This record gives sequence, C-alpha cells and structure tokens, in this order.
Amino acid sequence: MRSVVALSLLFLYTVCEYAAYVPQMVKLIKTKSADDLSITSWLTWVLAGVCYLLYILLECPEAGVIFVASMNLIFLITVSVLTAYYQKPQKRVGKTRKKRRLVR
Repeated sequence: MRSVVALSLLFLYTVCEYAAYVPQMVKLIKTKSADDLSITSWLTWVLAGVCYLLYILLECPEAGVIFVASMNLIFLITVSVLTAYYQKPQKRVGKTRKKRRLVR
C-alpha cells in the first residue's frame, strides 16, 4: 500500500512539474519575447537539474526516477534555449559627452 501511495505521489509530482513548463514555453513562442525572464535563473535551474540527474544516476539508478529527472532537464533546457533566443540584446549605455558651454 505504501509503495502505491509513493508511486502515485511521484506521478502527480511529475505531471504537475511538466505542466508548469508548458505555459512558459507557449508564452515564449507566442510572444517571441523573453524580456521579463532571467536567463541566469534558468541556467541555474539547468545546472541544478544536471546535478540532480547525476545524483540519481549514482545513488538511485531506477528507470522511473531517471526518466523523471531526464524529462525535467529536457524541459529546463528547452525553456532556457527559448529564453536566450527570444531575449532582445540590451543596449549598453555608454558615456555621453556633455557639451561644454563657454562662459563669457
């Protein structure tokens, strides 16, 4: 009974996690804009996903858990790539030259 509950919770977690990425991907593709998103944040999530997958592979090599961690990493990479692709390059504000007034 306990393993059925655990597997049900893992399934629910997986569905919720994957469903959470879909609206972000749809919005990125639809608006073709990622100006409000932080690429640094998404790349940090990718790094965390890689670390988690490596941990799973080393400590708990079960097919179901590896699949969940791998799919999570795929979604993270997808959102990161879309964010980087649709972000407009920021204009760098250079030093502006002030016109000097001649005082007479």
